[in-house]
Amino acid sequence: MNSDGASGGSEGVNHGGSAGKSSGGAGKPAVADAVPCGKNTCKGLTLGLQQSFDIPGCCADPDTSSCGLDSSGLAMFGPSLGMACQPLAQPGKLDPACPESAAAPVTGTPIPIKFPGCCQANGFCGYQLDSIAGGLIQIGLGCVDSAPFLDGGTPRSCGAGPAVQGDGGASAGGG
Repeated sequence: MNSDGASGGSEGVNHGGSAGKSSGGAGKPAVADAVPCGKNTCKGLTLGLQQSFDIPGCCADPDTSSCGLDSSGLAMFGPSLGMACQPLAQPGKLDPACPESAAAPVTGTPIPIKFPGCCQANGFCGYQLDSIAGGLIQIGLGCVDSAPFLDGGTPRSCGAGPAVQGDGGASAGGG
């Protein structure tokens, strides 16, 4: 068997695909330069909006060969996350009990974006950062911590927390 991204945090997202940098059409980002991470190679994304924009790949955890994306470049799209190297495919489920993020303008465009609320495996609400621009551009971060978006606020509890009745053994984030 080969290690083509089927292990660790890169599951379900093709950031370790075939070699080379392909051109990205609308909704089909090209792959930016790669960085080594344990047994894997972590590739970034090139987003083709009004202009081409690279989001570098990063090594979220070399011990587990888990890839991520350098989220510092995502600030132009609204998210400002506490940890620069965000792991791919962070676990969580969309949850109507979790509020969506506030709308944020995308620098250099008239497009405001919002992220849907999701329930993280830890039982707190987060934001789903799998895509932007109404699903046209795939990022694949999964359900990220909402605390950095909340200006010091505390994320709401969700899933199997105290607000759920008659579901004593439920597990948040399963699927």
